Amino acid sequence: MDLKFNNGITLCWGTPVFAFKPENDESVIAELKRVILERKASHQGLHKSNFGGWHSSDDLLTWPSPATQKLQGWIVEAFKLVTQRTGQGAAYKGQVHLTGWANVNGALDSNDVHNHPQCAWSGVYYIDVGTPVDDAEKSGFIHFMDPRPGAGMVPDPFAQFGKGREFKPITGQMLLFPSWLMHGVRPYRGEGERISVAFNITLLDLM
Repeated sequence: MDLKFNNGITLCWGTPVFAFKPENDESVIAELKRVILERKASHQGLHKSNFGGWHSSDDLLTWPSPATQKLQGWIVEAFKLVTQRTGQGAAYKGQVHLTGWANVNGALDSNDVHNHPQCAWSGVYYIDVGTPVDDAEKSGFIHFMDPRPGAGMVPDPFAQFGKGREFKPITGQMLLFPSWLMHGVRPYRGEGERISVAFNITLLDLM
């Protein structure tokens, strides 16, 4: 071969999706599941991006439970890590505002494609992904759209340009991604209920 790479490969316009797994989270998961189902039994849900299912109010992180406070701490810790990673080691030292809400999906419930305006980072923490289903069904998978509008027009032999990305939910895992990234949730095809907490992070000190 006559050609060689010169200084490697530069990936331009990359969009990160970060995955975290808090340690020793079994008791937190159990308590979050309890308080969410308790709230679901006594409060009517909201309709946002959800098709079916139950969507709580966005004040979950203020609910009176040690588990919600623990989750809030994990979100802040994850936020610090991703800002250091994306900011070339520099840390954001300003104030942030957090909002969080529960999603409880039953059979065939899903979430339409959407994003989260006026926020910096968004994420989801999986409390109970429900019963196992063949991965081919993509039960409850979160999917992200390629943010480049013209990418799908490229005649790529491997069909990579314009292709979205799917993530299989894992109990106890947290995903964090830019709030502008369009995403949705595939229909849940298992038995019982699929429970997660979604959240937004807004930066208050940008000047």
